[in-house]
Amino acid sequence: MKKHSFESILLFILSVTAFSLLCLWFRYYWLLVGNVFIFLLFFTSNLHIPLLKKINLPTAVRNICDITFAILIALFITLGIRTLFIEAYKIPTPSMEKSLMVGDYLFVSKLAYGPKLPNTPLSIPFLPGMLPGGKLCYSKLINLPYKRLKGFSKVERNDVIVFNFPEGDTVIVQYPGQNYYSLIRQFGRDYLQSRFSFVSHPVDKRDNYIKRCIGLPGDTITIVSSLVVVNGQKLEELPDQQFNYYVKTKNIELDKEIVSKLGLKEGQLKYNYYTSTYIMNLTRENAEYLSKHKDVENITRYLETVLSFKNTEIFPHSTQSLWSADDFGPVVVPGKGMTVKINIDNLPLYRRIIEVYEKNKLVLQGDNIYINGKLASSYTFKMDFFFVMGDNRHNSADSRFWGFVPEDHLVGKAVAIWFSLDAEKGILGIRLKRMFKSIK
Repeated sequence: MKKHSFESILLFILSVTAFSLLCLWFRYYWLLVGNVFIFLLFFTSNLHIPLLKKINLPTAVRNICDITFAILIALFITLGIRTLFIEAYKIPTPSMEKSLMVGDYLFVSKLAYGPKLPNTPLSIPFLPGMLPGGKLCYSKLINLPYKRLKGFSKVERNDVIVFNFPEGDTVIVQYPGQNYYSLIRQFGRDYLQSRFSFVSHPVDKRDNYIKRCIGLPGDTITIVSSLVVVNGQKLEELPDQQFNYYVKTKNIELDKEIVSKLGLKEGQLKYNYYTSTYIMNLTRENAEYLSKHKDVENITRYLETVLSFKNTEIFPHSTQSLWSADDFGPVVVPGKGMTVKINIDNLPLYRRIIEVYEKNKLVLQGDNIYINGKLASSYTFKMDFFFVMGDNRHNSADSRFWGFVPEDHLVGKAVAIWFSLDAEKGILGIRLKRMFKSIK
């Protein structure tokens, strides 16, 4: 064995330490045997391949090989960072305004709750799960079970979380932006299946959503006149939360200056000339400011009536639950190991969890419920679940409409805005004040 410099020995120690820590983090203990190969690579010539050195390749070919190798290494490192540490994410919809604006670019920490390893590792990097026309950018040839590495913390109430859309398991190719289950409730399964094509996505290839976590496992959530109550206590409203308001003016339209000061766009305003009333999306601060304006007669928060959607779009989509987006619950957020009694009346709350998320076979025979072939009057949950809502309360598709977020759908925690752009204004729309701002 040759003598080695202090630098090479130090590099060996660092390499073994880093590799061992990764093995322990991934809980792949059998991979620790790889330290033997690291030792051979550093201190022997057993892994050298002299034949490659003897091949006299043209300079151009060698350069191409070097460039390709460098690109592959860079790609590997980038994918490793995205999977295990942090990922960039863009806000596409206004469901979190004003906390998060359309055009905000975020850093999402994978380490916060622990990185989730891919279910379908055979995929084309940096492309969405599905291209227009239904072409998939991944293969289901390898489908791995759910596995999450240890993180720094657990989900806490009011965390802004990114997750795979729970109802995104089935997508209509011709209308990828529409909720398949919502369309079924409107048009019926037979109608859709006879006219459109469908794609089924595994968990890690479903669209990413971003919302605020309102309910943790075991919490009881109730919404009364748009106010959220958790475990009997009113949840404090955040300064940047928005609601729809009726703004009645003194028979006059508001001038453009006041509209601009409120951060509203004229094209988004709805004004009824007969009643001199606007419907405006406002924060509480803006609502109070506007109520004092000389041209405003009064301002009241919009409340959705219980029967406005005939319960078809409000979770759990059952006539047993006469709820709306502003008067909802109570519901108990399921948690791992929690047991609930189930019957024909409350089954709509838990059926998707039992059948889809936790992969049991459920059969209804009259009023009797059979789970995996056995008559069941109770069910014990295998995972934690979360109840989420958008900060733009009257413009957000969230747990009020499609239910709970399963633990295995969690992607990470939104931690900071690194760039922000109002696309309508182009380069002049860069929002400098929002850049490098932490998310609360």
